[in-house]
Parts: sequence; C-alpha cells; structure tokens
Amino acid sequence: MKTAGDSVCRMKAASLRNGLEYAIVWSGRKTLSLQVKRDGSVIVRCPSWMPAARVKSFAEDHADWIMQRVKDAREQLEDRPIFTETEIHQYREKARKVLTAKVQFWAGQMGITYGRIAIRQQTTRWGSCSSKGNLNFNWALVLVPEALQDYVVVHELAHRREMNHSPRFWSLVGQYIPDYAVRRKQLKEYVSLTDVQTVPEDWET
Repeated sequence: MKTAGDSVCRMKAASLRNGLEYAIVWSGRKTLSLQVKRDGSVIVRCPSWMPAARVKSFAEDHADWIMQRVKDAREQLEDRPIFTETEIHQYREKARKVLTAKVQFWAGQMGITYGRIAIRQQTTRWGSCSSKGNLNFNWALVLVPEALQDYVVVHELAHRREMNHSPRFWSLVGQYIPDYAVRRKQLKEYVSLTDVQTVPEDWET
C-alpha cells in the first residue's frame, strides 16, 4: 500500500495491553499520529524508520485517550438512525424529485449549468460536485429542513465555478444564501443521518 509522496508504506496489526486491536502504518511521514475512525478502528501512523517497540509504547501512553475515543465512536454507531430498505427506497425517490427541482431552480438563479444528478447513500457528506459537473446528493437530505436543502444545493452548484472552498467560493454561496454560515452550522445537527442503519423489513425493536 502506498500513499502520496511515500516510496514505501507498510502496515502491521498490534494490540494494547487491554486487548484493543489497532493498526500500525509506517510511511514517509515525519511524526507519530493517532486516528480513531468512525467505525471505532484505530490507526497509529509513524515514520518508516521507527521501531515497532517505540510505536507500541506511544500507543500505550495514549491508551486512555484511545479507549475514550473508541467508546465515543461505538456509541455514535449504536445511535445511528434506523430505516428499512423500503423506507430508504421511498426517501431516495422523494429526494430525486425534490432535489432535482431545487437544482433546476437554483441553477437558473445562478446561471450555472450542470451534468447528471445522482441520489446516493453517502456516509460522510451531504453532496458533491465532480469536475464534469455531475452532482451527487445524499437521499437523507429530504429529512432535514428545506432551508438546509437549499444551502446544500447552492453549495454544490457553486463548485461549478469554484472547485474549492476559497473566499471566492463562499462569496458566491453568500450571494444566494446570505446566512449560509448559520445553515452550515445547523446542518451539523443532522450529521447522524449520513450514516444510517439498514434493517430487515420484519425488524422489531
């Protein structure tokens, strides 16, 4: 496995004294770092020259921090919203109609063209815009207030002119959504909807 700028990148499984497993990744980086992912998995990244014993000592020194973050991540997973496949299908169809109409409206207001529109179940974002102008939206957007839907649509359309988050990009968003900063903050309250659980149709609580 290689990462950008690394000539060599290797990985090894390890575990803390309490039994919690983690992965050690050696690469061309210069410092040690800890990462606890959304699913509770742990990665320790380190320079390619660093001995495994030094890395393990570092992990043990931060064991309490790691365990707390893993606990938090697992609790968040357990708290994910629950939907059946039928419900998700219905929401996807609704999202397709609602968001397509919003894209058409806002694209007209902004004088922006776009490619295809896709409705997906994205686990880390509400929407995205490709370099070809194709727009992807999370179906769960239909579960948030309409004002936040408009913000996401305008945000992605603005990337048709600025494929970045520069001051010019935010200035463009602000022309059409003056309170975008407020809406952006409010959208974070619904972040759990980007990582839902799918259960069988006959699932019971």
